[in-house]
Amino acid sequence: MDEQTKRYQLLHNAALEGDLPSLLKLIEEDKFILDRFIIDKSAHFNQTPLHVASAKGHLEIVKALLGVNPIKCFVRDHDGMNPIHVAAINGQNYVIDELIRVNPQAVNERTYGGETVLHLCVKHNQLETLKHLVAVTDDGELLNSKDSHDNTILHLAVASKQNEMTNFLVNKRRMKKNVMNKNGSTAMDIFIENKKGVNDKEICKSLKRAQAVGAKEAKNTTKKQPAAWVKKQRNSLMVVASLISTMAFQVGTNPPGGVWQETTTSRTAGISVMADISADDYNRLLTSSTVGLISSLSVILMLISGLPCKRFFVVILVIVMWFAITSTAYTYVISIKFVSGLKSTIWFRVFEYTTYVWTISTISVLIGHVICTLFKIIKHLCRSVIKLFRNTCVRPRFGSIAV
Repeated sequence: MDEQTKRYQLLHNAALEGDLPSLLKLIEEDKFILDRFIIDKSAHFNQTPLHVASAKGHLEIVKALLGVNPIKCFVRDHDGMNPIHVAAINGQNYVIDELIRVNPQAVNERTYGGETVLHLCVKHNQLETLKHLVAVTDDGELLNSKDSHDNTILHLAVASKQNEMTNFLVNKRRMKKNVMNKNGSTAMDIFIENKKGVNDKEICKSLKRAQAVGAKEAKNTTKKQPAAWVKKQRNSLMVVASLISTMAFQVGTNPPGGVWQETTTSRTAGISVMADISADDYNRLLTSSTVGLISSLSVILMLISGLPCKRFFVVILVIVMWFAITSTAYTYVISIKFVSGLKSTIWFRVFEYTTYVWTISTISVLIGHVICTLFKIIKHLCRSVIKLFRNTCVRPRFGSIAV
């Protein structure tokens, strides 16, 4: 054994045994030993020291090696696994946290078989590590990634009869339950094809509770459900908008109290009675009824204009209708106040305040929906920017090196 191979052996043993002083001494004597270890591809080693330390859970060794060169997070072994992969299949959560902290993009790398770190957790039955990674990464794209056979981690969990893992995955909001692999099978199809084990009953309950279906039903649902929802909403909006526009028109042309029938010295025939008796209330009535009329007519115009009636477009129309409905409620309050004769009674105050509370609640719900929509948009943009930043960072890549 020549001197260089002997030093490689010492380096490998230090990582294997967690011997930090020996590791630091070797690096101090030769600061390029880690780079040469990778490039030389010694036949006696199939993993780098960082792979070995990650698999064994030697956190201090991992920190020392990353301190020398953080790019080692991307080096692959003969199976195409980087250090995060080998840490995951051995359940070394603390090591995973350190590797992700140093270089977060490494968690998105795949093996030569197209497997993500989550696929490896399922294959090696590392439920706690899977939960930890899902929580730490908080990445819906990674959660639903496919391997070279287009299998998601849910496909693998069902196929391997892992009840707890299946239950955990189907309860994740971002987990897509009806994705098809290359064979055209969903997770439910895989369960039906392999329904033999003792865990079948629990897995079946988990899948049904999550509304997982077979491929045939999934295709029909994908094609029909959005179209049916849009059509239903479109028809409902047309009916409601027509009713509100009719009511608003009637209030504008025939206000509460009617119009003067005769012309006298103090009034003119055809002029609103309400306009003479209570000008402020009449102005508010006219404003609110006009808002309701214009909003509802705008919805009708957009629905019959021939524009593509997609889901987002329908949501915009619904928001416009909220303004029409709210203005209609306010018009009703003003009208009742004028014609009821209960202006000063406690019952009218109760009625008035109840209507105001309803209006405020409606507006609050609308604001809540707008805030949620904006939050989702901002969150999506932030993730896109972060991924773009990570992908454009200049760094050497060792993806093709097999050690």
